[in-house]
Amino acid sequence: MSDNVAYELQERRSDEPAGDDGIRADEVIDYLQHHPELLLDHPELLDRLELPGPPEPAVSLHHWQLRRWRARANRHSEALDRLHRVAEENAAADRLLHGFCQALLAADRRDTDTLARLIDRSFDVDAVRAIRLDELDATARDALSGWLANPAPRCGRPGDAVHRALFDEHLAETGSAALIAVRGDHPQAITHVLALGRHAPDGFNPAQGTHFLEQIGELAGAFLAGQPGATAEPDTRP
Repeated sequence: MSDNVAYELQERRSDEPAGDDGIRADEVIDYLQHHPELLLDHPELLDRLELPGPPEPAVSLHHWQLRRWRARANRHSEALDRLHRVAEENAAADRLLHGFCQALLAADRRDTDTLARLIDRSFDVDAVRAIRLDELDATARDALSGWLANPAPRCGRPGDAVHRALFDEHLAETGSAALIAVRGDHPQAITHVLALGRHAPDGFNPAQGTHFLEQIGELAGAFLAGQPGATAEPDTRP
């Protein structure tokens, strides 16, 4: 064990209060004095110890280099932890989607009511509406006209007109929603509107990714294929 580590430990008061784990500083010092080989036997401890450097303003180039390497290693470790968390979240999403696929395949009926029921059972949502596009009245179509012109999955708090058109009493006015276009046989043809709602205002927020929602929409389109309203003509607007 280096002299400066021992010096740093010995400078601490022996009557220092015990830490959260009940171990006193003088007990640690006594143990290290009787077991100087501790760090040799457990070099992994060095990864978490902050070793003192020379007094300021003098700086050891070797010590400065070690600090830079440790900072870089910490950044890499944090990035790896983030990747692990993302991988775990993706794995959980895959399990959810797999269970949803199984439920769709096992369904006896293929209609909008069954689709809404299976989505409600498979995912953490508070309201589900699956509506044929040709069943929307003029007021609802007008409320959705901006989104239908560019029907990518959209998340956020719906406006009053959209809320009335899709949810009405099925979702609190303070809730949030995800709008998903369900396409038919033609890739450009929208046959149904799938609306998912959550009571929390940020349950569906614009900052979240939409790839998972796109997959739900694709599965819904395959599930409803061949049903009335599922063979709409492609949108030929420029």
